[in-house]
Amino acid sequence: MTVTTETDRKADGVKGALSSRVVKVNGANIYVETVGKGPAILLMHGGFGLSHNYLRPYFDQLSTNFQVIYYDHFGNGKSDKPDDYRVMTFERLASDADQLMTALGHDRFTLIGHSCGGFIAQEFVIRYADRLDGLVLVDTAPALDFELHVSGSDVQLAALDKLFSQPMADDTEWRSTWNTVLRMYFHQWSEEVGADLDARTDYEHRAWNASGDLFYTFNAVGRLGAVATPTLVISGRHDGITPPDSGAERIAAEMPNAELSIFGESGHYPFIEESDAFFDKLNTWLSR
Repeated sequence: MTVTTETDRKADGVKGALSSRVVKVNGANIYVETVGKGPAILLMHGGFGLSHNYLRPYFDQLSTNFQVIYYDHFGNGKSDKPDDYRVMTFERLASDADQLMTALGHDRFTLIGHSCGGFIAQEFVIRYADRLDGLVLVDTAPALDFELHVSGSDVQLAALDKLFSQPMADDTEWRSTWNTVLRMYFHQWSEEVGADLDARTDYEHRAWNASGDLFYTFNAVGRLGAVATPTLVISGRHDGITPPDSGAERIAAEMPNAELSIFGESGHYPFIEESDAFFDKLNTWLSR
């Protein structure tokens, strides 16, 4: 668990340097970026098959008071890829985060997980709650035991069916299919935002292909009730991927110290669609 490389570069619009490094965790190189100083916040991206980049620059603003730590999950982004993706389990990914923060010198921290990153974050808090000062779950669910509630054009719905019914042949097909489907993840779609997210993302089709079986192994139902960690559970009211009644509301109802916050004009990405309101709420909760 040693830092093997490190470079610094200026983060656009952020005070201080953005530090990028590779950390050896569970025998694999994990790519990490950090910005800011102060108490640590670890960000877990969704996907699989995506990278941490779509969370930036949005969460960079937390670096005014915190050290914000982004990383690519094992098998994703700029982190090492396994020969056999069956080793990419939720237990492994939670362990990666535990060892990563130890390697970076943080005994305790706040954890934020979005979408599939919220699955990993729930697995983490169940296993390593003693490491967390707080947990934030954004547009996620305690299990994938519900139907999606999305609408779109015939082209978009066909792409969604393709995404969940057949493996992507390569990164090009995965990127194209994902960007067609992504429009349905938003309440109000912006071509400019979509182009920016696409440009920021490192695509890995093998990680997405592996997610088909992996998603349905995750189930935190009945396991969250024993977690006393202060938790903020957030959802966009119009999220059809992890609808509030199937996701955030179930989580908040089970966790004893959870606060629920629903954003009325958002889909799956409230930190983009209602950025000001989202970060006002998040900063208030972080300063509790």
